[in-house]
Amino acid sequence: MSKLYRVHEFAELAGVTVKALYHYDRLGLLKPGRSGAGYRMYADRDLERLEQIIALKFLGIPLKQIAVVLGRAALELPDALRMQRRAIEEKQALLGRAIRAIRAAEEALEPGKPADPAILKRIIEVIDMQNDIEAMKKYYGTAEAWEQRRRYHEEGPSPEWKELYRDVRASLGEDPASEKAQALADRWLNLSVRAWSGDPEVQTPNVTAWMDREHWPATMKQRIAEFRLEEVTEFIRQAAWSSRRKYFSQEAWAKVVNLRDEMRNQAAEDLSRSWQAQVDLFRDVEASLAEDMRAKDPAGEPAQALAARWLVLVDGTSGGNPEVKAGVMQAWADRRNWTATLRWQMEAAYGTTSERFEKVAAFIDAALACAGHAHAAPLPTPLTAPLTTGPPTAQSSPGSR
Repeated sequence: MSKLYRVHEFAELAGVTVKALYHYDRLGLLKPGRSGAGYRMYADRDLERLEQIIALKFLGIPLKQIAVVLGRAALELPDALRMQRRAIEEKQALLGRAIRAIRAAEEALEPGKPADPAILKRIIEVIDMQNDIEAMKKYYGTAEAWEQRRRYHEEGPSPEWKELYRDVRASLGEDPASEKAQALADRWLNLSVRAWSGDPEVQTPNVTAWMDREHWPATMKQRIAEFRLEEVTEFIRQAAWSSRRKYFSQEAWAKVVNLRDEMRNQAAEDLSRSWQAQVDLFRDVEASLAEDMRAKDPAGEPAQALAARWLVLVDGTSGGNPEVKAGVMQAWADRRNWTATLRWQMEAAYGTTSERFEKVAAFIDAALACAGHAHAAPLPTPLTAPLTTGPPTAQSSPGSR
């Protein structure tokens, strides 16, 4: 039979105060039995319960939440412990940064000389950073999503991103269509796809957070300014747009830009219909390839009907301008040598993968060749194709669709 203890005996045995036991009793955390005279009487099982309470309290779990956790331990305890571990890890990271800042201040201070205010300011910034990091959580919705991106906000861009930012800053005066700019855009795309796929070594903010950067906390805004991200991302946007410029004459490219601007000024419904017509045709070609041999025959009636639809879209994409159409066709003929950025834009515009894109393209080429066209017409190159712009993160990824 378990030994019973009165409140003072139990408090001494457990190493807590009587006041604490009364408080736990009021909260319903630890309810002792009662003697015939009404005195609180504790048993050995109450000591085990008290140890659980003390352990969870030490981890920082509020007493009211502890009551819930212990009431449904099998369901709540793992989640509660996981949350507290993450909270402690965040505090540990903050303390580590504060220690490093203080150590740097100690090393920078010279005996007998006034302290440099900038050094002390840095310590304050490091300590205040935790509040700014907490403010960024609202953009991520779930604890899992925040956990995936937290490292970026705590530690800043990875070495690979920093190196790329530095190289882009050094190239801000370059022609966005130059080989150098195109290589930078391809590097950006590569890191963006890795970040999008969850690579912890190249984390970035998510798109929602980036779009609201005007309202970021001061520390996070400072990071944008430090790396000149507004200028850097605009340069990459221009480079992505210019990835096809080499296929056009100077006059034709000016007309392409005008066509793009005209399309951007169109009603959203019109743009959606134009894009949907291209996607529908793409999928109709795929469906034809999956059907019987007659449908697959590039000289057959079904294939020729698809090719005719394709030519109409090509004319629409080029605005009926022969110079623009010639540039689009030249780009298409060179598609095996497209930059990664241009290929990604095309595949993203059609919501497809590289393999599917090539199958459709080859089928259209064959159908047009059978119709006697001197040059196989290209897939319409969307003038409003998705670009690798915005935050250093992929908006979509080839192969992910």
